Amino acid sequence: MDDKTQGIVLQSLRYGDTSLIVKIYTREFGLKSYMIKGAFSRTAKNRAALFQNLHLINYVEAGNPRQASMGYLKDVQLRTIYHSLPFVMNKSAIMMFVSELLSKTLTEPEPNVSLYDFVEQSLLWLDLVDSDYANFPLYFTLEMTRHLGFYPKTNYVEGSCFDMMEGHFSSHYPVHPYYFDTDDAALLSQLLDTSIDKACRIPLNASRRREMLDGILTFMRLHAPVMKGFKSHEVLKSVLG
Repeated sequence: MDDKTQGIVLQSLRYGDTSLIVKIYTREFGLKSYMIKGAFSRTAKNRAALFQNLHLINYVEAGNPRQASMGYLKDVQLRTIYHSLPFVMNKSAIMMFVSELLSKTLTEPEPNVSLYDFVEQSLLWLDLVDSDYANFPLYFTLEMTRHLGFYPKTNYVEGSCFDMMEGHFSSHYPVHPYYFDTDDAALLSQLLDTSIDKACRIPLNASRRREMLDGILTFMRLHAPVMKGFKSHEVLKSVLG
């Protein structure tokens, strides 16, 4: 009996008139790419709607899933049907942001079960909450740095700044321009090593939230060069109050 693979759709691109090429981040095998033939045909078993960005799916891969070459899928099913993510404008903007962030940073084929579980659980949390989620992009992006290997050191003391290049708090401002000042460093310390619920209840106005998101993304770009060309956060900043 075939075993089902768990996956998160990262990206789908139309190929020809009826097919798709999809990138899926799987729990068991890491990043995978597949050809979905006939996804736009009326009789398709694997319809294009199944492969919307960040859909959580189960499927069986035809062939050996450990092979690096592009494979084919069968028996694709939605593992979860979202209640609010695709339908609430602010949440849809967050989904766009998360999708691009994952596509930019998850470029290696190796599996990372803890990262996969974090992404899935975060999406399910966001789908269920009705309010107090505007800080979600700040929390999510910081936690991504943990799984990617450059999470900020939690050595904050009152009056510190945060040196983005070194990834730690400091009592002295660095000579380069990549740092959080003392006010932003204090806020950053509140976002570190906390739960998603607590992070999203930190009171922030829209201007401060946008400023922090820009800073956190700058920190990520310094340590993850694949972040070049990142654009969706501009849309996100325009809709999140």
